[in-house]
Amino acid sequence: MTGKHRCRSLHAAIPVEDFVIETPPTSAAAPRAEPAQVDAHTSLRNALKLGGSLMVTYGIALAMRVVLPRYLGPESFGRYNWADGFSGAFFVLSAMGLDVYIRKEVAVRREHASEFFGGTLLLQVGLALGLTGAMLWVMRAGGEPPEVQTLALLMGGYQFFFRLNAILAAVLHAREKVDGLSVAHVAMKCIWGGGLVLVLLLRAPLPWLAAPFIGAEVFKAAFLFHLTRKHAGLKMRLDVRATVTALLAALPFFINEAALATNGRVDVSILGLVANKTEVGYYGAVWGIAGMTMLLSPILGWVLLPMMSRAAASSQEEFTRILRRGLEGVVSVSIPVTLAMALGAETWVKLLIGEAYLPAAPVLRLLAPIFVLTYVATVCGSWLMAADRTWTVTRTSLMAAVLNPALNLLLIPLFLRRLGPAGGASATAISLATCEVLVTVILVSAIGSRAWDARGLAVLGKTLGTCAAVTVLHLLLGHLGLDSRDLVRGLARMVLDGAAYLALILLTGAVRKDEVLGLVRMVRNRRKPQSATATPPSEARAA
Repeated sequence: MTGKHRCRSLHAAIPVEDFVIETPPTSAAAPRAEPAQVDAHTSLRNALKLGGSLMVTYGIALAMRVVLPRYLGPESFGRYNWADGFSGAFFVLSAMGLDVYIRKEVAVRREHASEFFGGTLLLQVGLALGLTGAMLWVMRAGGEPPEVQTLALLMGGYQFFFRLNAILAAVLHAREKVDGLSVAHVAMKCIWGGGLVLVLLLRAPLPWLAAPFIGAEVFKAAFLFHLTRKHAGLKMRLDVRATVTALLAALPFFINEAALATNGRVDVSILGLVANKTEVGYYGAVWGIAGMTMLLSPILGWVLLPMMSRAAASSQEEFTRILRRGLEGVVSVSIPVTLAMALGAETWVKLLIGEAYLPAAPVLRLLAPIFVLTYVATVCGSWLMAADRTWTVTRTSLMAAVLNPALNLLLIPLFLRRLGPAGGASATAISLATCEVLVTVILVSAIGSRAWDARGLAVLGKTLGTCAAVTVLHLLLGHLGLDSRDLVRGLARMVLDGAAYLALILLTGAVRKDEVLGLVRMVRNRRKPQSATATPPSEARAA
């Protein structure tokens, strides 16, 4: 329920049901090993290590998100973005749901990955060849230009290695061996960014944009194969029975991931087919800006599900506490970033991608709130999966997979006629937002009273109240002459908004400085041997 292209994903669950969570039985044939004690210190340190590497990689990615739209322009950038989305919609099937399955099962059964990895890799290669042929047939039938066809096929090769790397990384996440993985993230992104700059400087044809993606992922795959063999003991073994067993156990994850692709990839393909590639360019460019709010999404997926799986097998009290404090944390972090994105949409567009994309500023404002919901859904979805309620998540994703394309097909022509430029992109954003609201409400309802305690609700209420006050201030500043259409005045307006938010959030106690400092100190301290260390306070262990 995560990942970079999972920024476009919806993470959900379905109806409310009263249940008692028992120690989750393994879906595979072998008996589950005795669960290890939940170690929040290690999980938090791993999250910070991965977060540090992501700060570097996101910096490089942000630079490319600024350079590519400016250099290519809305039409060419739309072609590139459509090819990426089209290939991603096909190749999401090649992951087979194994990355999520591994984080859940290998976290408590250390040797399980070697039982099925060789067989599933062989299947992935065969599936990739079939998907490439299907892509080519669809594009030729749709009359896509040759350069778009070539680019999409090459991006399919990138997608194969990207999915393979997600599986290899999941093995390291489950084993909590992330030091080398952090290095791989940074090295891969440097290769990608440097390659893109070279392609742009040489003014190479559009299909060459795929070369840096492929080169970076191939390098990362070789590095991760080495790391998984060294730190996780991963072996290339062909065991047909174990492979079939693992694929059946991963089936709900696979269906869920395929359904989520509808919300993240198929909508872009529909937009390009029903409207035009310029609309895809508008949508993709502002999506790149909005995606900055999803910095924590990969970390949540990498760290939270293994941690929750261990907690579900050892302590139900700890299991629920991790959920509540996780929700409190993502609300505190994601809402202010989303608010800044929504209030300063015009300023962000002018500053980062240029005036050619100003018609898409309302699209950015529509997309911004989606990410708060996605964070909440990611935490709740991980909890449901760890509680062995994966099909609950899957059924909801299937519901969204049907609703989202239907809304796109209905709204895109209507909005194009009434709004003109960026009308189609606005329709796609509204379709995605509608689905996200529905599935998040269903997800939280599925967990019920376990999701929020009095403390979490208080943080949520104070944060929303602060947002309302800052929004009023933002509107008043506009009436006083700080017009966002002027870049300097728009930046000044955002600075004043930020100062007001920080002051109010501290005054109301929605974020407590002592807790933040305490968490930083806890993570920085080296963990003492288990036998010599007193059990940490329950709140600290679940922070």
